[in-house]
Amino acid sequence: MAARDALMASGFEVLGHSRALQRHWARRCGAYGLDLIVVLMPTWTILTVVGLTGTVLVALASGVVFVAYGTAAEASRGRTLGKYVFDLEVRPVRGTMTVRKAAARNAPKFFWYLFPLLDLILGLLGQGDPRQRFSDRAVGTTVVWREAPPATRGHADIRPAND
Repeated sequence: MAARDALMASGFEVLGHSRALQRHWARRCGAYGLDLIVVLMPTWTILTVVGLTGTVLVALASGVVFVAYGTAAEASRGRTLGKYVFDLEVRPVRGTMTVRKAAARNAPKFFWYLFPLLDLILGLLGQGDPRQRFSDRAVGTTVVWREAPPATRGHADIRPAND
């Protein structure tokens, strides 16, 4: 490991000091929670109405629906309903947003109850942009805040205005 690499901060270290990064992850968690409701409630309701209520079946079906929902929404519009409500958008780091990129970044949501949390932890442990989950970094996508509030003076993580 090079001496320079030893000095790089992990995403967790940056998260502890950056209000902007804390707001970013709060928005992403809120969007994920809303998307969970959007996917799980109808999936659970439909499976219950047709008499399919096994825990494994519900987990698998909701995983398939969650990945399909996220992939379709992000490939076509760059955001899910949750991301829309929280003013977030998925963007490619390079090139254009494709169905392949959207599917790859949504693959961890198949196991929606475990893998997204691990994906987040691995992303924050690694080096690179602390706004990216591990799968975002691997695929070359990032989630951005569509309408950031205007910068105000006095915050440690806001750059001074160019006068």
